[in-house]
Amino acid sequence: MNAFKNFRREAGLFLRSRTPIAALGLLCILVTIAVLLGQAEVLRQQASIDRVQELDSIEREAALAGAPDFGDAAYAAFFLTWNPPSDSAFLAMGQRDISPWMLRVRALALEGQIHETDNFNPELSLTGRFDYAFVIAFLLPLFAIVVMYDMVSAERDAGRIPLLAASVGNVRKLWIIRAAVRMSGLLLACLLPLWLIGIFIGTSAGSLLSVSLIVVAALLVWSAFILLFSFQSWSSPVIATSLMGVWLMLAIIIPLGGKLLVDRVIPDVDGAQISLLQRESVNDAWDIPKAATMERFYVSHPEWANTPPVTLPFHWKWFYAFQQVGDESAAELSSAYRAAIAQRDRLTGWISLVSPPVAVQRVMQHVAGTDVQASLAYDQRIRAFHERLRRYYYPFLFNEMPYRRELLTDIPEFASNE
Repeated sequence: MNAFKNFRREAGLFLRSRTPIAALGLLCILVTIAVLLGQAEVLRQQASIDRVQELDSIEREAALAGAPDFGDAAYAAFFLTWNPPSDSAFLAMGQRDISPWMLRVRALALEGQIHETDNFNPELSLTGRFDYAFVIAFLLPLFAIVVMYDMVSAERDAGRIPLLAASVGNVRKLWIIRAAVRMSGLLLACLLPLWLIGIFIGTSAGSLLSVSLIVVAALLVWSAFILLFSFQSWSSPVIATSLMGVWLMLAIIIPLGGKLLVDRVIPDVDGAQISLLQRESVNDAWDIPKAATMERFYVSHPEWANTPPVTLPFHWKWFYAFQQVGDESAAELSSAYRAAIAQRDRLTGWISLVSPPVAVQRVMQHVAGTDVQASLAYDQRIRAFHERLRRYYYPFLFNEMPYRRELLTDIPEFASNE
């Protein structure tokens, strides 16, 4: 009962403190803005996917209906692939800001299509979109410092420590209660807008609970730093300056050093190099004997080795054969590209162990389904679909079947949950 009374008393005193209350109000506003901006971006992306899906099917049907042969049909028909945002993607946009989440592909060489608009090789970044993860990772520590840094030193500077000891008996319990009150205010500012908006837009309770636990953990870590400095016999300005130095080290300097380390340890593989290598192989096929191209193709596709040889100046099965050979020529570099991304992500994970802001962003991106692994998984789904698509056309092309649209009844369709 005494603890509850002390909590109520401290809460009343805290509510009369203008600067901390103003800080909490500003934090609540920033959290609300971040959540709303994140949701607006998710709605924009989903609307784009829905719109392109509708147009994609119309354009593809027109291309298939007007094609004179199966080669033309495979050449003209595009198929949309997409990576839909999760119900909690608005919390941390992550790789959705720097990696494709929608791509139209056809049965031609895939590497050029994937890397035609190569964005960024995912790696540790200092800043990102102003979303909920950014506020919790980088701004919440600053607000925690403002609210909590002087809860001991202000009493000591005013000479009230002996009076407090006489009135409450156990000063240590008072500091615990005071810290709990201020942490409760910070949590309320961070979680109340999240839950209200999240429930309204239909975010799963599991995702909201997971993110809430991340917020609690982040606040506990920073509160531990603040309390450690608060109990030193320093003045309030010295404590505040020291804590800002800690924030600068953990939120800026270590991530920046980590980025430099990642760049040095794991050399970058440029997606444009992959596209260039694939295109050079495709272009060279026009100048070398067709038999040489077909022999290379039959190595990986022996089931078509007994089909009639290509004798005409142009034949669709030769065209699609050298498209695939072009992909195979870039396969090693493409594999190294994806491996480098995964290695960079793993190394960033180790760096996050000494940088709470980086750790918070990574964990929230994982919960939101917007991390590097989710991006790589989408890339793999594109590749698996393209494999099914081109192999679907091969029997028509290599058996030189006359074109009839009604034969393409079971043409593959991309599914985002493959």
